[in-house]
Amino acid sequence: MPGQEITFDVSPSLPAGVSAALYEWDFDGDGVIDEVGPLPVAAHTFNDVFEGTAEVRITFFTGGASTATAAVHIGRGPWDGLPAAPRNVTVVVTADAGDVSTVQISWEPSGAEPYRWGLTVDGIPAGLVEGGARTASMTDVHRGRAVEIGVVGFTADQAMGESARVTLPARQG
Repeated sequence: MPGQEITFDVSPSLPAGVSAALYEWDFDGDGVIDEVGPLPVAAHTFNDVFEGTAEVRITFFTGGASTATAAVHIGRGPWDGLPAAPRNVTVVVTADAGDVSTVQISWEPSGAEPYRWGLTVDGIPAGLVEGGARTASMTDVHRGRAVEIGVVGFTADQAMGESARVTLPARQG
């Protein structure tokens, strides 16, 4: 994740019985040395999303040198590119008939607008609305017990993002 410190350790890559004198670290693979030191371990913080290669040049006391590289992916996590969970999800009961209700669900996107929004009841798909929608009505919500209403964004290729949920209490009396 951006802002997290990453530790690089090349000590397992060193040949047995060989002592190194200097480690030159290029954390972002741009050819510019970012850190020099006598230890095979270095820490670096990537402040932004990054996809590339880190490299260390190891100079040995004997005068020889070698390099080691590692692929680096700094992202927002497994949700990269997927719709973020909506915020300010609210559910308002608009009609009741016994323990069955009609509800109005409202939300705000917290990132880029998704292709579609999915609605769920207790985690079960209950409908889809277009990505520009900010409200939806749902009928036949059985409220003999508390019910969890969810909203989740989908991409055009149907990849699902993070959901946001609110609990609608059981209907009393």
